[in-house]
Amino acid sequence: MRRTPRQLSAHWSHVAGRLRASRRVALFLDFDGTLAPLTPRPQQTRLPARTRRALRRLIRHPRVTLVVISGRRRADVRRRVGLPGIRYLGLYGGEDSRPLHLSIPVRQALDRVGARLARGLSCFPGVWVENKRVSLTVHLRDAPPRTARRIRREVRRAWRPFHSALVLLENLRDVEIVPLAVAGKGAAVRRVLAQPRLRDALAVYFGDDLSDEPAFAATSRGVSILVRSARRTRAHYTIGGTEQVAAWLTQMEAALG
Repeated sequence: MRRTPRQLSAHWSHVAGRLRASRRVALFLDFDGTLAPLTPRPQQTRLPARTRRALRRLIRHPRVTLVVISGRRRADVRRRVGLPGIRYLGLYGGEDSRPLHLSIPVRQALDRVGARLARGLSCFPGVWVENKRVSLTVHLRDAPPRTARRIRREVRRAWRPFHSALVLLENLRDVEIVPLAVAGKGAAVRRVLAQPRLRDALAVYFGDDLSDEPAFAATSRGVSILVRSARRTRAHYTIGGTEQVAAWLTQMEAALG
Protein backbone atom coordinates (compact mmCIF):
# COMPACT_ATOMS: atom_id res chain seq x y z
CA MET A 1 0.00 0.00 0.00
CA ARG A 2 1.52 3.31 -1.09
CA ARG A 3 1.19 6.44 1.02
CA THR A 4 2.72 9.85 1.49
CA PRO A 5 5.74 9.25 3.75
CA ARG A 6 6.23 11.16 6.98
CA GLN A 7 9.31 13.24 7.71
CA LEU A 8 11.78 11.12 9.66
CA SER A 9 12.83 14.13 11.72
CA ALA A 10 9.29 14.53 13.08
CA HIS A 11 9.13 10.89 14.21
CA TRP A 12 12.73 10.27 15.18
CA SER A 13 12.01 9.70 18.89
CA HIS A 14 9.75 6.76 17.99
CA VAL A 15 12.31 5.27 15.57
CA ALA A 16 15.15 5.78 18.06
CA GLY A 17 13.12 3.95 20.69
CA ARG A 18 12.68 0.98 18.37
CA LEU A 19 16.42 0.95 17.67
CA ARG A 20 17.30 1.01 21.36
CA ALA A 21 14.85 -1.82 22.09
CA SER A 22 16.11 -4.11 19.30
CA ARG A 23 18.50 -6.94 20.02
CA ARG A 24 19.81 -6.71 16.46
CA VAL A 25 19.41 -4.33 13.50
CA ALA A 26 19.65 -5.35 9.84
CA LEU A 27 20.50 -2.15 7.98
CA PHE A 28 19.96 -2.21 4.20
CA LEU A 29 21.25 0.62 2.01
CA ASP A 30 20.83 1.37 -1.67
CA PHE A 31 23.88 2.96 -3.30
CA ASP A 32 23.16 5.43 -6.16
CA GLY A 33 20.93 8.25 -4.97
CA THR A 34 21.08 7.01 -1.37
CA LEU A 35 24.64 6.49 -0.12
CA ALA A 36 26.18 8.37 -3.06
CA PRO A 37 24.88 11.41 -4.96
CA LEU A 38 23.71 10.85 -8.52
CA THR A 39 26.14 11.75 -11.29
CA PRO A 40 25.76 12.08 -15.08
CA ARG A 41 27.63 8.78 -15.63
CA PRO A 42 27.81 5.77 -13.27
CA GLN A 43 31.62 5.65 -13.39
CA GLN A 44 31.77 9.17 -11.91
CA THR A 45 29.96 8.22 -8.70
CA ARG A 46 31.93 8.43 -5.44
CA LEU A 47 30.95 7.67 -1.87
CA PRO A 48 31.27 10.83 0.27
CA ALA A 49 33.97 10.63 2.95
CA ARG A 50 31.48 11.51 5.69
CA THR A 51 29.22 8.65 4.67
CA ARG A 52 32.15 6.22 4.57
CA ARG A 53 33.10 7.23 8.12
CA ALA A 54 29.53 6.66 9.34
CA LEU A 55 29.44 3.22 7.70
CA ARG A 56 32.81 2.29 9.18
CA ARG A 57 31.51 3.04 12.68
CA LEU A 58 28.31 1.03 12.14
CA ILE A 59 30.29 -1.95 10.85
CA ARG A 60 31.99 -2.13 14.24
CA HIS A 61 28.73 -2.03 16.18
CA PRO A 62 28.00 -5.49 17.63
CA ARG A 63 24.23 -5.25 17.08
CA VAL A 64 24.31 -4.16 13.43
CA THR A 65 24.40 -6.24 10.24
CA LEU A 66 25.09 -3.98 7.28
CA VAL A 67 23.97 -4.77 3.71
CA VAL A 68 24.46 -2.61 0.60
CA ILE A 69 22.09 -3.62 -2.21
CA SER A 70 22.43 -2.03 -5.65
CA GLY A 71 21.43 -2.33 -9.27
CA ARG A 72 25.15 -2.17 -10.07
CA ARG A 73 27.24 -5.30 -10.44
CA ARG A 74 28.37 -6.56 -7.04
CA ALA A 75 32.08 -6.08 -7.77
CA ASP A 76 31.45 -2.49 -8.84
CA VAL A 77 29.50 -1.41 -5.76
CA ARG A 78 31.89 -3.27 -3.45
CA ARG A 79 34.84 -1.40 -4.97
CA ARG A 80 33.09 1.97 -4.69
CA VAL A 81 32.15 1.53 -1.03
CA GLY A 82 35.47 -0.16 -0.27
CA LEU A 83 34.76 -1.34 3.27
CA PRO A 84 35.09 -4.90 4.60
CA GLY A 85 32.44 -6.14 7.00
CA ILE A 86 29.52 -5.24 4.71
CA ARG A 87 27.47 -7.76 2.77
CA TYR A 88 27.28 -6.53 -0.83
CA LEU A 89 24.39 -7.54 -3.09
CA GLY A 90 24.58 -6.51 -6.75
CA LEU A 91 22.12 -6.57 -9.63
CA TYR A 92 19.10 -5.91 -7.36
CA GLY A 93 20.14 -8.78 -5.11
CA GLY A 94 20.77 -11.23 -7.95
CA GLU A 95 24.52 -11.25 -7.27
CA ASP A 96 25.63 -12.25 -3.78
CA SER A 97 28.95 -13.94 -3.05
CA ARG A 98 29.34 -15.13 -6.65
CA PRO A 99 28.86 -13.38 -10.02
CA LEU A 100 25.67 -14.20 -11.90
CA HIS A 101 26.22 -16.63 -14.77
CA LEU A 102 23.75 -16.67 -17.65
CA SER A 103 22.51 -19.60 -19.65
CA ILE A 104 23.05 -19.49 -23.40
CA PRO A 105 19.36 -18.68 -24.17
CA VAL A 106 19.34 -15.78 -21.67
CA ARG A 107 22.64 -14.47 -23.04
CA GLN A 108 21.24 -14.62 -26.57
CA ALA A 109 18.06 -12.82 -25.50
CA LEU A 110 20.08 -10.01 -23.90
CA ASP A 111 22.27 -9.70 -26.99
CA ARG A 112 19.26 -9.46 -29.27
CA VAL A 113 17.51 -6.87 -27.12
CA GLY A 114 20.75 -4.90 -26.88
CA ALA A 115 21.12 -4.89 -30.66
CA ARG A 116 17.53 -3.67 -31.09
CA LEU A 117 18.03 -0.89 -28.57
CA ALA A 118 21.31 0.19 -30.15
CA ARG A 119 19.57 0.54 -33.51
CA GLY A 120 16.38 2.13 -32.21
CA LEU A 121 17.74 4.61 -29.67
CA SER A 122 20.88 5.94 -31.33
CA CYS A 123 19.05 8.99 -32.72
CA PHE A 124 17.77 10.23 -29.35
CA PRO A 125 19.96 12.82 -27.59
CA GLY A 126 20.48 12.36 -23.88
CA VAL A 127 19.76 8.61 -24.03
CA TRP A 128 22.39 5.88 -23.80
CA VAL A 129 22.51 2.15 -23.18
CA GLU A 130 24.87 0.65 -20.59
CA ASN A 131 25.75 -3.01 -21.09
CA LYS A 132 26.60 -4.61 -17.73
CA ARG A 133 27.18 -8.00 -19.41
CA VAL A 134 24.35 -9.58 -17.40
CA SER A 135 21.85 -6.74 -17.84
CA LEU A 136 21.10 -3.68 -19.96
CA THR A 137 20.34 -0.20 -18.60
CA VAL A 138 18.77 2.53 -20.71
CA HIS A 139 19.70 5.81 -19.03
CA LEU A 140 17.11 8.58 -19.34
CA ARG A 141 18.31 11.18 -16.87
CA ASP A 142 19.36 13.68 -19.56
CA ALA A 143 16.33 13.09 -21.80
CA PRO A 144 13.43 15.58 -21.85
CA PRO A 145 10.26 14.14 -20.23
CA ARG A 146 8.42 13.67 -23.52
CA THR A 147 11.42 11.89 -25.05
CA ALA A 148 11.81 9.73 -21.94
CA ARG A 149 8.20 8.54 -22.21
CA ARG A 150 8.72 7.61 -25.84
CA ILE A 151 11.95 5.78 -25.03
CA ARG A 152 10.21 3.77 -22.32
CA ARG A 153 7.67 2.60 -24.91
CA GLU A 154 10.47 1.67 -27.31
CA VAL A 155 12.27 -0.32 -24.62
CA ARG A 156 9.08 -2.21 -23.77
CA ARG A 157 8.63 -3.14 -27.43
CA ALA A 158 12.20 -4.40 -27.70
CA TRP A 159 11.88 -6.43 -24.48
CA ARG A 160 8.40 -7.93 -24.96
CA PRO A 161 9.38 -10.80 -27.33
CA PHE A 162 11.86 -11.99 -24.70
CA HIS A 163 9.70 -11.68 -21.59
CA SER A 164 10.02 -15.41 -20.87
CA ALA A 165 13.77 -14.95 -20.26
CA LEU A 166 14.13 -11.31 -19.20
CA VAL A 167 12.47 -8.89 -16.75
CA LEU A 168 11.87 -5.18 -17.33
CA LEU A 169 12.49 -2.90 -14.33
CA GLU A 170 11.20 0.69 -14.52
CA ASN A 171 13.13 3.21 -12.43
CA LEU A 172 12.79 6.97 -12.11
CA ARG A 173 15.84 7.75 -14.26
CA ASP A 174 16.36 4.55 -16.25
CA VAL A 175 14.87 1.31 -17.50
CA GLU A 176 16.74 -1.92 -16.84
CA ILE A 177 16.44 -5.33 -18.47
CA VAL A 178 17.67 -8.20 -16.29
CA PRO A 179 17.51 -12.02 -16.37
CA LEU A 180 14.31 -13.60 -15.13
CA ALA A 181 16.31 -15.19 -12.30
CA VAL A 182 16.79 -11.75 -10.72
CA ALA A 183 13.87 -11.58 -8.30
CA GLY A 184 14.51 -8.00 -7.15
CA LYS A 185 15.43 -6.19 -3.96
CA GLY A 186 12.37 -7.29 -2.01
CA ALA A 187 13.21 -10.96 -2.46
CA ALA A 188 16.85 -10.25 -1.56
CA VAL A 189 15.87 -8.50 1.67
CA ARG A 190 13.57 -11.35 2.67
CA ARG A 191 16.35 -13.85 1.94
CA VAL A 192 18.76 -12.01 4.23
CA LEU A 193 16.20 -11.63 7.01
CA ALA A 194 15.42 -15.36 6.87
CA GLN A 195 18.86 -16.15 8.29
CA PRO A 196 18.45 -17.55 11.82
CA ARG A 197 20.53 -14.82 13.47
CA LEU A 198 18.42 -12.08 11.87
CA ARG A 199 14.90 -13.46 12.34
CA ASP A 200 14.26 -11.17 15.30
CA ALA A 201 16.20 -8.21 13.87
CA LEU A 202 14.71 -4.79 13.26
CA ALA A 203 15.00 -4.24 9.50
CA VAL A 204 15.89 -0.71 8.37
CA TYR A 205 16.00 0.16 4.66
CA PHE A 206 17.17 3.36 2.93
CA GLY A 207 16.41 3.75 -0.80
CA ASP A 208 15.39 6.32 -3.38
CA ASP A 209 14.13 4.60 -6.54
CA LEU A 210 11.18 2.57 -7.80
CA SER A 211 13.23 -0.63 -7.60
CA ASP A 212 13.44 -0.02 -3.84
CA GLU A 213 9.66 -0.25 -3.45
CA PRO A 214 9.62 -4.09 -3.11
CA ALA A 215 12.28 -3.74 -0.40
CA PHE A 216 10.17 -1.14 1.41
CA ALA A 217 7.33 -3.68 1.34
CA ALA A 218 9.66 -6.42 2.64
CA THR A 219 10.55 -4.21 5.62
CA SER A 220 6.97 -3.14 6.37
CA ARG A 221 7.35 -4.23 10.00
CA GLY A 222 10.63 -2.38 10.32
CA VAL A 223 11.72 1.12 9.34
CA SER A 224 11.82 2.15 5.68
CA ILE A 225 13.14 5.51 4.55
CA LEU A 226 12.74 7.15 1.14
CA VAL A 227 15.62 9.45 0.19
CA ARG A 228 15.17 12.72 -1.70
CA SER A 229 11.49 12.44 -2.57
CA ALA A 230 8.03 12.85 -1.10
CA ARG A 231 6.22 10.78 -3.74
CA ARG A 232 3.70 8.14 -2.75
CA THR A 233 5.61 5.12 -1.62
CA ARG A 234 5.62 2.01 0.54
CA ALA A 235 8.29 3.63 2.73
CA HIS A 236 7.29 4.88 6.17
CA TYR A 237 9.48 7.99 6.26
CA THR A 238 11.37 10.39 4.01
CA ILE A 239 14.54 12.47 4.32
CA GLY A 240 15.77 15.31 2.16
CA GLY A 241 18.62 13.79 0.17
CA THR A 242 21.90 11.90 0.06
CA GLU A 243 23.64 14.69 1.96
CA GLN A 244 21.44 13.80 4.97
CA VAL A 245 22.07 10.04 4.88
CA ALA A 246 25.39 10.22 6.74
CA ALA A 247 23.78 12.39 9.43
CA TRP A 248 20.94 9.93 9.93
CA LEU A 249 23.32 6.98 10.04
CA THR A 250 25.21 8.81 12.78
CA GLN A 251 21.93 9.41 14.62
CA MET A 252 21.17 5.70 14.37
CA GLU A 253 24.57 4.81 15.83
CA ALA A 254 23.94 7.16 18.76
CA ALA A 255 20.50 5.64 19.39
CA LEU A 256 21.94 2.13 19.40
CA GLY A 257 24.41 3.13 22.10
